[in-house]
Amino acid sequence: MKAQDLIGKTVVLTGKFSDLDRAEAEAALARLGVTIGSGVTKATHVLFVGERAGSKLAKARALGVEIRDEAALKQLLSAAPAPAPAAPASTPASAPASSVACPGLGGKTVVLTGTFTLMKRAEAARLLAEAGATVGSSVGKSTDILIHGDDAGSKLEAARSRGVALMTEAEMVALLTAAGIGGGLLAGADDKLARKAAEDAANATEMTRVVAELRAFLDELRARPDITVTRAELGRKAGKAKLDQLRALRVPQDLVDLYAEIDGIHIEWRFIEPPGEGCIRVPSVTQWTQFTGDDQHYMNFGDDEEAMLLDAITAEGNTWLVRARKAPRGSSPRHASIIFASAAEGADGIIAASSLPEYFRAAMASGFVPYWPRCFKPNRYVSYAREEAAVTRFRAKPVAPTPIVAGTRVEFEYFSEGGRGEALGLHEVPASRDAEFTGREFVRVRLDEGTVAWLPQKWTKALTGSDAYERLRELEGPLVVADLSARFDELARAIGPLAHFAGGSIGSLPSNARRAAGVLATRPFADALRQVLDLRDAAVRARLELHESRPLAQTGDEFGPAELSRCRWQYSISGMLTGLLGGLQVLAHHESARRGIPGRELVPSELSARLAKIDAAAELRERLASAEILAAPKWHHVGNDAAALGLPSSEPVLSGTGF
Repeated sequence: MKAQDLIGKTVVLTGKFSDLDRAEAEAALARLGVTIGSGVTKATHVLFVGERAGSKLAKARALGVEIRDEAALKQLLSAAPAPAPAAPASTPASAPASSVACPGLGGKTVVLTGTFTLMKRAEAARLLAEAGATVGSSVGKSTDILIHGDDAGSKLEAARSRGVALMTEAEMVALLTAAGIGGGLLAGADDKLARKAAEDAANATEMTRVVAELRAFLDELRARPDITVTRAELGRKAGKAKLDQLRALRVPQDLVDLYAEIDGIHIEWRFIEPPGEGCIRVPSVTQWTQFTGDDQHYMNFGDDEEAMLLDAITAEGNTWLVRARKAPRGSSPRHASIIFASAAEGADGIIAASSLPEYFRAAMASGFVPYWPRCFKPNRYVSYAREEAAVTRFRAKPVAPTPIVAGTRVEFEYFSEGGRGEALGLHEVPASRDAEFTGREFVRVRLDEGTVAWLPQKWTKALTGSDAYERLRELEGPLVVADLSARFDELARAIGPLAHFAGGSIGSLPSNARRAAGVLATRPFADALRQVLDLRDAAVRARLELHESRPLAQTGDEFGPAELSRCRWQYSISGMLTGLLGGLQVLAHHESARRGIPGRELVPSELSARLAKIDAAAELRERLASAEILAAPKWHHVGNDAAALGLPSSEPVLSGTGF
């Protein structure tokens, strides 16, 4: 087969070519006078196939279309005469070969995506090649411009994420016509584009505007210096079959309009400096996109109600469209309430919005922060202080993150009460399956309580201020002061309330033990124990009620306000003393292992005798009476293995579910 044999013929390319760029091959064929088809029909003369050709190959065989492989296509293109460069009349024949045929396009690598109004993509590729542009098939590092039509899909999102310049069909046409390229194909382009714009405006719905706002919102997220977008998947327009499926279910018209614009949404982001994140996840239309009763979704909306998932915000809390199960036959779509509810608590759900446009706009205003529909509303049972803080931070002016370097004091959100320490160094690991969850950047941290560990940098931030925890940690004087109530308030702000106990390699520990260990770690162990015992004795002498719940005023000086909020800003003195004793238990194991001495040699007998009088100190007494060297704390649920990730030392990787 020779090139001239295809002039005026229609050919189709399909599959993956190993040595040819498909878009460039189509452009080269178009320059030869070949018509490039998008699908195999009776009018197709030749189908060129690469690997994984799929349904087009089967259809070509059924229709008797001539089929050629990649080698034949390469031979044809290599033997074809090179196109003579078309120089403008005013350009001298001696103009250098590097002259740009079309300013704005010449010399650029461009990619086409979506459906164009004036031409097929193959025709656009031919005009762009004539303009001196290189047409690529996918968005990559070398891509300069993405030219997009309607329903652009994943290439548009890839270009946005890479910062590639975007160009509309109208902008491309303006550059081509200004350069005298396009001829009859672009005749009357302005009028055709204007008519198309008018048709689009006439057919636009409120959801059309909402989706445009959503795309602009995603661009704003990507531009923020304090945020990283970790997932951005916006589906193409749902096809007729899917829209007919929704109409048959008699769903609200706004939902049909949404899917007519975008078949599924999945956006996730997080603050570069934790904590705080957002997620919206609207599923695409499938056979599961339907209203079902409680026997299918187990949300407990009631036997008379049926529900369809709208937005899977978190594993524990989603937004549903909920409506009555029964309606008169042939009636119009039933009203569906937009309900946010935690798992199995549908009856206790709240109305998130009165309409779908209102819902999506409210979600954007709240940054898609998990549980945003419940934020800033009274709740007798659960605190959403952490999520409310994230919404407030999202709405505030962005603050660029502080870089972490060796020696930086850092704070991390790994276990419920959080932790702090000193950064010892940073390391980037190779891309791998193990690093998909943690990220590739790690910080080696000496935790205040004594452990050295690797933490994912995305859960770690530089500590730039001071609070009750930092002051108590660096306190040079004793813990006992004249105003004991104020001291216990300060301790509550520093180490948090006692919320629960958890077992581990060194025994049962109260939930605030690790922070307490961090506060006490700046003192010699025996001195730390003496000060805790003195503090307890002082509270007893002052006849303070040890077990009574005490209100705590919120001052902004707290290490972990979310934990205090969950306990309704109340704590007990006994909870503070128990946390301090638990912190001493952590430090005893570190001290014994580091010095290589038995537990009973850590403190003088006088302190052991005082400790014996405290019932709550049974586990600590056992450690300080041991004739064995105590093992250093070994934390459970450490997550990934350091060697598997490619980290240079074997310290634990804190990427699991908590200590």
